[in-house]
Amino acid sequence: MQQALQYAAWAVGIWLDVMVISALVRGAWRRYPLVLAYSLALLLSTVVEIAAKPFPRAVQDNYYWTDEVILEVLVFCLVLTFIDDAARESRQKMIARRWLIMGAVLILAVSISVHSGLRLNRQMTLVSRDLNICAVILDLVLWSLLLTARRPDRCLLLLSGGLGLSLTGAIMGEQLRQQSHRLFLAGTLVEVTTGFLGLYIWWRALKLAAARPGSPTQKKSGLPQEPARY
Repeated sequence: MQQALQYAAWAVGIWLDVMVISALVRGAWRRYPLVLAYSLALLLSTVVEIAAKPFPRAVQDNYYWTDEVILEVLVFCLVLTFIDDAARESRQKMIARRWLIMGAVLILAVSISVHSGLRLNRQMTLVSRDLNICAVILDLVLWSLLLTARRPDRCLLLLSGGLGLSLTGAIMGEQLRQQSHRLFLAGTLVEVTTGFLGLYIWWRALKLAAARPGSPTQKKSGLPQEPARY
């Protein structure tokens, strides 16, 4: 039963990821290249995990955590890029990007130091949780910038909201799994469901952004723009 649910989750995740990539390649990738990079990495990591399923557990763990490290780095780069975009239209003063990067690196170093000596899975799980918390905090900074912007970018709001939902679900799911073995399935369902919702929000945001006349995506991609109608 558990294995069937896992394969079903993989299938749905791949389908949603392909939909996001499909929306991006229509032109939105020029404005959001890191979203495309993250989506491709997420798709590749899922395929690798499925291919590694017949191998021993130690091999699966190595592949899994390698994928997670790559995805965590891309998430931080993604949030920082979103913050840069939002800061151009915000009335708030923005912290320099280098300080945000230094803060993220410091949190990573402290997390690894605090959780050193534990088994690999336990250590990496706790480090991943800490990094997700840091990314959620950065996402809240992004939302504060977007909400104070002169002309809020709805697509960027939806992209940051979808990312924040996925990260928050990952934190909540991991906490439930750590609380009790009885809550393992519930925690997994929370993480997987919020991940699906995050991808769905991304797909809708990118699809609407590409279809909206005069959108930044159309301008950057060179797509024809319709005249305004009043």
